[in-house]
Amino acid sequence: MGYDDGRALCRRPPPPRRRTAMALRSVPGDGPGFGLLSHRVKDHVYMIGRRGFIYTAPWISTGTTRPPSAALLLAVGNGRFAVNAGGREIHTGAVLIPPFVPRALIARDVPVVGFHVTPSSCCYDRLAQLAAGRVRPLERDWFGDFDGALDALFHGHYPAAGAPALYQSVLREPFRHLQAPPHGDPRGPRIRALLEQQPELSLSQLAEQLGMSYFWASRLMRDVFGMSLRDYKAWRKLQCVFELLHSRRSLTDIAHAAGFTDSAHLSRTYQRWFGQPPSYSRNRNHVRILRCW
Repeated sequence: MGYDDGRALCRRPPPPRRRTAMALRSVPGDGPGFGLLSHRVKDHVYMIGRRGFIYTAPWISTGTTRPPSAALLLAVGNGRFAVNAGGREIHTGAVLIPPFVPRALIARDVPVVGFHVTPSSCCYDRLAQLAAGRVRPLERDWFGDFDGALDALFHGHYPAAGAPALYQSVLREPFRHLQAPPHGDPRGPRIRALLEQQPELSLSQLAEQLGMSYFWASRLMRDVFGMSLRDYKAWRKLQCVFELLHSRRSLTDIAHAAGFTDSAHLSRTYQRWFGQPPSYSRNRNHVRILRCW
């Protein structure tokens, strides 16, 4: 069984089979951060609707984060980045990371393209299960056919209209090489639909509508989303932030619109999950946003 987000997957795009090495010189200092090479290459975010996004960066060095998205990270070219998780440091050019796994990412002068799958995607739990609850290094050569496309994504040259098909094709690749997990709980689609339609449901109300106990509703939340209902609601708030972050509204206005107490509350949550403040993500000198729907 392979990756499937519920739609017919397009054929794999035919980018040229080449692996381009980026000649980016080191920048003094090695503290946590993004954007140290923005004067040469900006970060790019390709928004793939509510299912997820593609994030590219020439330099990433974070403290420990716990993003709610599942992620497939690929080096552009022959470089290797490091992921610190569970007391070990993994050096690799490709890695699959399940949601909410604490980790630090160090990719200094190593261009990286990340394919992120949010809880809204119906393949979210399948991809999380494929990672088996841990940071899972992959063979970078599995993705060799995508080298030209990865280079174009990194430089912001890949056409936005073609990004969703590429996103699905790249995420499908690990399922071609790893043993796919069994299908999850058949009630998964039901709990997804309920929370999409009634996001303010309490766990007791959710359990009642699902016809199960409070305990089993809590268990189902974790099986399907990999998080508690409380964390799911926090993620829904951040989803609203994503939709407003690149508007002209102030961070305070965005925080209140999304349901956060204030901008400080928003910034703390955002920093904890993504390793960067929202002020960086909305800075057009550092980050370019491409909407792909």
